[in-house]
Amino acid sequence: MAGRAALSVVVPTRDRQDHLTRCVAALTSELGPEDELLVVDSASRIPVEGALRCDRKGASRARNAGWRAARHELVAFVDDDVQVGAGWADALVAALGQAPWVAGAVGVPVGQEDRERPVAVTTLTEPTRLTLGSRGTLGASANLGVRRSALSAVGGFDERLGPGTWTRAAEDLDLLDRLLASGFEGRFEPAARAVHDQWRSRRELVALDHGYGIGLGVRLVLLRRAGSAGRARTVLRDAVWSGTVVAGARDLAKGYQLGALLALVRLLGALRGALLAAVRL
Repeated sequence: MAGRAALSVVVPTRDRQDHLTRCVAALTSELGPEDELLVVDSASRIPVEGALRCDRKGASRARNAGWRAARHELVAFVDDDVQVGAGWADALVAALGQAPWVAGAVGVPVGQEDRERPVAVTTLTEPTRLTLGSRGTLGASANLGVRRSALSAVGGFDERLGPGTWTRAAEDLDLLDRLLASGFEGRFEPAARAVHDQWRSRRELVALDHGYGIGLGVRLVLLRRAGSAGRARTVLRDAVWSGTVVAGARDLAKGYQLGALLALVRLLGALRGALLAAVRL
């Protein structure tokens, strides 16, 4: 921690005080006196004491308000149901010295190893350069570091996208798409590790995956409109075909009914998202 560059951490939250308390406690143990923690209240029913308040809900809006209010060039985004691990801040800052944006590792908490459908966990295990040609999911705003200058260059998160909007998801992946298209290559850093609580019921997981599907469909439309046809084909192949159709068929063959159902609702969501995006965006 001594001698490293200062870090601003943005945590958007809405009506999840228990999760927020655990998230902030983990961050507080990691941050030094020169670092900054900005909790952004995304129109919670009961306002979060001491937080930067947004009166209109939307995770993208909250994150943008956070990084624009931040004092430092290095900005981290952490979701309120995420707890960072030991050494997280030092590892993230070091990685941001090598790349304009960094995706940190996300795993499951102790005791949740056998829980169904962990949410937003990473599959990469080694430090990896992330480019327009990279395959699979590049990262998520659950544990993400971005230089303020890069955020400014692309306009930050698209406030039409993500939780709190009809698109429900993909605001973080859309940001990474635009960063890459603007020449800002990234890095996956396994030492910047965190865990993501899987607190949702099966019914809530179905709704979540449908929302992920809607966001995926919207993302594909935006990539095509931006002229990123190659990236759109990669996403279509990885996220729609391999990650949804093939994975769902495999789960069905194994008799894993929930996995097959999640794949189906995600696919239907992607179709719905693409159709709506063509009309609304």
